[in-house]
This record gives sequence, structure tokens and C-alpha cells, in this order.
Amino acid sequence: QRHQLAEPDYRAVAGWRFADFVFSWDYDMFADGSKARRFGFHQFVETEAMFFSLFDEFRRRRIIP
Repeated sequence: QRHQLAEPDYRAVAGWRFADFVFSWDYDMFADGSKARRFGFHQFVETEAMFFSLFDEFRRRRIIP
């Protein structure tokens, strides 16, 4: 209420099957994109830029202040 945020239905935002899959791993997962680049996939978005873009979108949709 303080920031007049939207109250979205969490079921429309999160896919619980994916979360169950990720959190059920019994080992550490580390993803490396170097193999993709060796095979010609050179388009990517830097992590910091992607987070700023997502946060801007969340603010626009009034999900975060």
C-alpha cells in the first residue's frame, strides 16, 4: 500500500514446476556459455544490463517500488 504496488496473481507470474525442478537438484549447477559461443552463438545480453532491464520493467508494472 505504501508504494501503491500492483497485486498480481502469483500463479500468473511463477511456474512452480520449473521451481520444483531447479530446487530438487542434489548438486550445484554452473552454466558456462563458452561452448555456445564456440559454435557461433555470439548474441548475448550482459547480466547487469539484463537485471536493470528487468527491474525497470517490474517498476513500470508496479511489481516493485
